[in-house]
Amino acid sequence: MLPTPLELPSRTFSKMPGLRLVKLSDAGRGLTRLAIAAIAGLALTIASCSSDSRSTTSPAMTSGAMGLVTEPAPVETAAPIITTEAWTFETTAGKLISTTNYRIYTTATSEAMLTRLPTFAEAALKHYTSVLAPLPAPDAPMDTFIMGNRPQWERLTLRVMGSDADPYLQIARGGFAARGKAVLWDIGRRDTFTITAHEGWHQYTQNNFEDPLPIVYEEGIATYMEGFRWTTSDRTTPQFLPWANWERFGQLREAVAEDRTLSLGELLREAPQDLMSRGGDSPLDYYAQVWALTLFLMEGDDGAYREPFVEMFKDAQAGTLRAKIRDKFGGRSASIHAMRRRGIDVLSAYTGIPTETLNDKYQAFMKETVRTGAGQAISRGESPHAKSP
Repeated sequence: MLPTPLELPSRTFSKMPGLRLVKLSDAGRGLTRLAIAAIAGLALTIASCSSDSRSTTSPAMTSGAMGLVTEPAPVETAAPIITTEAWTFETTAGKLISTTNYRIYTTATSEAMLTRLPTFAEAALKHYTSVLAPLPAPDAPMDTFIMGNRPQWERLTLRVMGSDADPYLQIARGGFAARGKAVLWDIGRRDTFTITAHEGWHQYTQNNFEDPLPIVYEEGIATYMEGFRWTTSDRTTPQFLPWANWERFGQLREAVAEDRTLSLGELLREAPQDLMSRGGDSPLDYYAQVWALTLFLMEGDDGAYREPFVEMFKDAQAGTLRAKIRDKFGGRSASIHAMRRRGIDVLSAYTGIPTETLNDKYQAFMKETVRTGAGQAISRGESPHAKSP
């Protein structure tokens, strides 16, 4: 087995078979259903989407607001590129683009995408560390691979994941985050940016959270991070808007119309891979619902649940979440969370309200989200819910 390139410092790439790194210079449409199915497919083929960077394998899956949430301004990320270097994967020439917080290895050839990518990645990170609560920046640059095509991605995945590669190779489109690294391929400009935003959240938590979040909230926040649009002034600066997610909205509308939605209790107990065996739209419904759940917890009932929700993931980042679960539910529940990251009503330890009790309000929130005419607000990246006076 070849050594894993993601775990080696960049200078060692030149010593690996088929990999070469040479310094060159210093430099001062929404997701399709196929793409969503493929992104969902990763979590469905892996036992969990762990955010614990200390586990041996911690894979992760892969677009506004009510009165409490102000529409974010475009993110200021002037001159994010620090260096650009030549990087060769096997015999294919590529680039290593270094920014303050990322090392982006790529064999993609779309100059339009590559020009925007460094700014997008840094802007997404700023969004991760500010939109929910102030969170720390990574201690060191994070490695992101965006290959030019799937065959290159497959060969890199074999190098990266070794004997654990098989489930990842079942991904139909997009890529994954594992062990704190994002391993993606170019699936078209808009879709590649969207999956970069989603997997980037998993990559961030894998590197920076001491305790893993429950799966339902880890995946929900990742979908919350997907929504963005380009500013009209230069079309190169992203503006992140959690409501600007037409694909999740469209799927949720179908699920509500056809009475396919899960209760909050079911969402807590389910893992995405369990839904794969059921076929149909169950995986897509799951991701649409966890997107809506995150919006509900951030904005529902005039923000009544936002503070305890934020406290929960701040505890996960600081490494005190498992202790909180142990204090509230006992050692066995803490062990179940550590192993499975589901089935425990973790949020109730913070809200004081059993999550099942919130189900009626959550179901009503989803119905209001997809009411007739709501799509106009979604297309603007705004909440379709009426603001409180």
